[in-house]
Amino acid sequence: MNQQIRELADQARFVKTSEYPSQDEVFEKFAELLKQAIYDRVKEELIPDEIIAQEPEQFREYLKGCNGGTVDALCHIRNFGVDIDE
Repeated sequence: MNQQIRELADQARFVKTSEYPSQDEVFEKFAELLKQAIYDRVKEELIPDEIIAQEPEQFREYLKGCNGGTVDALCHIRNFGVDIDE
């Protein structure tokens, strides 16, 4: 977990619970649940290939572009809070 997620958890005023042995585990669980919920919601925006194939040609590229943007967003969400060497 990186500093960005820790700061979000601090802003949410997380407190230690008996369910988790350490504050770090509370933050980790919060981050994973938050990321998964957002990821699942954004993934609903993907347009199935079968629907794209049924559309007139002039709309197919537009829909593929929309999907491309959604896939980019999903990658950003999946990697949020993960320290990746660039």
